[in-house]
Amino acid sequence: MNPARFRLSRLTAFSLILSQALGLHSWNSSAFAQNPNDLAKPALPTPMSASSLIGLDQPPQIAPLPGKTALPLTLAPSNVNNSSNGGNTDQKGRLSDLILLYQEAAFSDPVLNAARFNYQASKETYWQGLSLLLPQAVASPVGTRYYQHGVGTTLNNVGPGNSRVFDQKSYTVTLTQPVFNMSALEAFKQGDLNTKLADMRFYLAQQDLIIRVSQAYFDALTSQDNVALYRNKKGLIKQQLDVAQAKFDAGLVTVVDVNTAQAALDLAHSQEIAAQADLIVKRGVLEQLVGRPVGALRPLVKEAKIDGVLKDPRSKSKDTKGISIAESVNPQLPPGQTLDDWIHQAEAANFNVLAGQLSVSLAESTYRAAQALNYPSLNFVGTSGYNTSNGTPNSYTPANTNVYNNTVALQMTIPLVSGGYASAVIRQNAALVDQAKANYDNTRRTAAQNTRAAFTGFYGGLASVKAYEAAERSASSALESSKLGFQVGTLINIDVLIALDSLITTRSQLQQARYSTILNAIKLKAHVAALTDEDLISINALLR
Repeated sequence: MNPARFRLSRLTAFSLILSQALGLHSWNSSAFAQNPNDLAKPALPTPMSASSLIGLDQPPQIAPLPGKTALPLTLAPSNVNNSSNGGNTDQKGRLSDLILLYQEAAFSDPVLNAARFNYQASKETYWQGLSLLLPQAVASPVGTRYYQHGVGTTLNNVGPGNSRVFDQKSYTVTLTQPVFNMSALEAFKQGDLNTKLADMRFYLAQQDLIIRVSQAYFDALTSQDNVALYRNKKGLIKQQLDVAQAKFDAGLVTVVDVNTAQAALDLAHSQEIAAQADLIVKRGVLEQLVGRPVGALRPLVKEAKIDGVLKDPRSKSKDTKGISIAESVNPQLPPGQTLDDWIHQAEAANFNVLAGQLSVSLAESTYRAAQALNYPSLNFVGTSGYNTSNGTPNSYTPANTNVYNNTVALQMTIPLVSGGYASAVIRQNAALVDQAKANYDNTRRTAAQNTRAAFTGFYGGLASVKAYEAAERSASSALESSKLGFQVGTLINIDVLIALDSLITTRSQLQQARYSTILNAIKLKAHVAALTDEDLISINALLR
């Protein structure tokens, strides 16, 4: 029997017989085949789709290369399809893992490189501030030649046109040592604080790189798993479509079962295309970090013990029958592992919090420097000079002089009136101090909230993973039962498709829960300033 989509309905057959009886032009049966590749145009319009319009099952590239499809068709390795060598590899001929991408990003990521250069530049503010407290020496050499012309009688000549040329040379070396200068002292403190602030910002940039690489890696891995899931879903639905078609041909089921399976297959195909497009975008984020194209990624081991990423010391509570009781998100943990302990650690050691403390100290130092505009300053000044001349500008008397001048002085500068400028600067910096304190308080609260979210996300994620694993087993059993029920005739095809969709959805949520739990562990350690490269190594060991 022909497939359902090519079969003429009773109404269509009746219309064909009626047209023949009335002498109308004959219709070709291919008009109802809905085949977009046929050259003959049907007499009646057929339902149009993207495939019938462009002749492609997948969206084309803007400028597709010869012999290449718009979206990659190679199956990437995944813990869903248990394939380890079916995907694209990187330039070194191997799958990309977390450590490899992190090492490359550490040298090529523009954000980290900018932070590194900013760190080097900020280090110089310390020496700039220190230089204001150290001796300052300047030299002022001067050489002057005079072309002198006199009018009337002079010692040189009794007639007109008295002219002569003579030189004067001198140099002065001045040494200034600040004795009391509050503005310079506060500028030195600000340079030291800016250097420490640069340290905190660079540490933050390093931790941010670990988080960004991990986030991009597991986002791409999620898309990679989704592609494998939807391909697996297509295969299972195609099998179910074949079974439904065979039973329909035998007259055991209605055409509804066939049409339902075909609709589910088309939907799964569209989901696969969307997943492939999302995978390209997510891999693009990794390419932005490492600066090169990224191929297939190493998937997470299906039996990976993700609780080892951040040790879970919770005791297992059991009821009277020995069955484990569901653990709460905020369980009772040993000392040093409670949520409050994590929050206190974040409030004391978080790099953003430490940077906020330094910003408050910097604002207070700037305020004191503004107050110093009204303070006197005292400098020790020593000069050494030498003057030589073979003439004087105001006399024609020949003279050769060689004079050495050495002076030592204490020079005090007392500000009197600044037109209100100093007072305005003081008020401005007083307000900036209050602003810095408010920002610090907000940073401390934000760190506590982020730690709370990561803590509950990790420990709650562990319980969610276990629940999804149990749900996956139940959904798999439900699918097998539905298939059996459909074969014996107690269930219809839509029941099998619903069970199949539930299984695929559960597997997708399970993978997302795994990755989200790992990312929350990374973020939790970052919030308490405990994230290091060793954490990435331990996570990378869970990949295969």
